[in-house]
Amino acid sequence: MTTYQMTPHLQLEQATQRRHPAPLWNLLLSLLFTLAGPAFAQTHVVKPGDTLWDLSRQYMQSPLHWPQIQKNNAVPVPEHLKLGQVLMLGGDVAIVTELTGSALLKRGNAAQRPLVRGTGVQAGDELVTQQDAFLSMTLADGSHVVMPSSSAVKVLVFSGQLVRFELLSGRLESHVEKQNGRHFEVRTKSAELGVRGTHFRVRDEDNVTAVEVIEGKVVAGELAADPRTLLVGVAQGSLLAGSDAMQSHPLPPAPQRIETAIDGDVVVTPQPDASGYRLQLARDDRFLQLMHEQRSSLPHFTLPDTLDPGFYHLRLTAFDSRQLEGLPSDSTVYIAASASRQSGVESLGNGRYKIRWPGRSGQKFRFELARTTEFAPLLAEDSAFYGTNVTVGPFVVPGKYYWRSIEISNGSAAVDAAPAASFSGSFEVPAP
Repeated sequence: MTTYQMTPHLQLEQATQRRHPAPLWNLLLSLLFTLAGPAFAQTHVVKPGDTLWDLSRQYMQSPLHWPQIQKNNAVPVPEHLKLGQVLMLGGDVAIVTELTGSALLKRGNAAQRPLVRGTGVQAGDELVTQQDAFLSMTLADGSHVVMPSSSAVKVLVFSGQLVRFELLSGRLESHVEKQNGRHFEVRTKSAELGVRGTHFRVRDEDNVTAVEVIEGKVVAGELAADPRTLLVGVAQGSLLAGSDAMQSHPLPPAPQRIETAIDGDVVVTPQPDASGYRLQLARDDRFLQLMHEQRSSLPHFTLPDTLDPGFYHLRLTAFDSRQLEGLPSDSTVYIAASASRQSGVESLGNGRYKIRWPGRSGQKFRFELARTTEFAPLLAEDSAFYGTNVTVGPFVVPGKYYWRSIEISNGSAAVDAAPAASFSGSFEVPAP
C-alpha cells in the first residue's frame, strides 16, 4: 500500500506478480520423485590397493573414465589416493526438490533446457531462475540450497571433500549440514566463503555483494593478490566488495508484522534505520518451497491477487544503510481471496483513496493525478513507479479527480499505447 500526502512525490511499492499453475505432467513427476526418493551419485571410500583405473572399471563400466573421477574429486596425483577418502563416482550430486515458476539448466555445450522438479544436478551445471521463479536443491548429505528469483549459480566442484558453488548473479541461501571432513564453499566475483554447519545468505544484486549469517559462522576470503580474510559470526554480515568490504557488522533485527489487512496489505513495524524491507511467502517453515517475494522501501506490502487462498509461512527482513539484509521474522498468515485487489478506486475514509490497477512484478509505470481529463495541470506525478497501487489523500477540496497509470517499456512511456498498457479512472471527493 502506497500513501500519497498531496505532495509531488509518491512512495514506491513493489509490483504484483503472477503465479501460473504447474502442468499435470509436472505434478505427476513430483509424485513419482517423492515416492522414489533422490538418486544421488555413488560414493566410494578409498581402501588399500584402490586405483582410479580399477574404480572407473568397477563403477563406470570402463577404465577409460578415470580422468573424470580425478577431476570430480580434485585428486592432484592419481597414484596417491588417500586411505579413507570419499570419492564421488559420477551421476547427480544434487536434486531439484522444489520449483515454482520457470528455471533453466545449462550443461556443457548443450543448449539451455527447462528444469523440472526431480531434475538431477551435476558438477559443471549452470542453473538460472527466471523472474518470479524459486528453486531448491537437496544435496546428498542433506544440505539445502535455495535460489530465489532472477539468480544464476554454477556447480564448480562436488567431491568427497569439497562442495563449491559459484554465485554468478542474484542470491543463494544455504542450509548446510555439519560436514565431516568436507568443505562447503560459495564463490562470488570478489570473495570465497567457507562454511561448516551454517544457515547463511550470499547476495550479488543491485550492485551489492554481501554475506549474511543466520546460524553458525562463515570464513570469507578475498579473491585478490593480497587477500584479507574475515570470520563472520552468527547474526553478522559483511559486504564482499567496495570500500566497506570485509568488515563484520551486526545484522538488522527481525521486523515484526503489525497486521495483515483484509485487502491483502501486510504492514510491518518500521525500523528507524531501515532502508527497505523484503517479504517472502512459502509453503513450508524452512522456506524451501518459496511461492512469492517482494522488496519495498516502505514497511508495508500489497500481496498480488494471483496467490491462491490459504495459509502461508511469512518471512520478513529489513535492510540497513549498507544494504545488508537482516535477521528473518517468521510467522504464519492466512491469505483470503479478495475482490478489493482488482483494478479500481476504494475509499479508505478520512479523505483517503486507494487506487489499484493490474500489473506484473518488476514492471515500471508513470502515475499521474489531476483535476481535468487533459491532465493539466498535474497535481502529482511519479515517472518511475514500481507498483500496482497507490493511496492518495487526505483531500480537503471536494470534486472529481482523475488518475492514470501508464506502463513504461524501453525507458519510455507512451500515452497512446495499447489499452492493456495504460489504466485510468476517476473518483469523486464529496463535500464535507
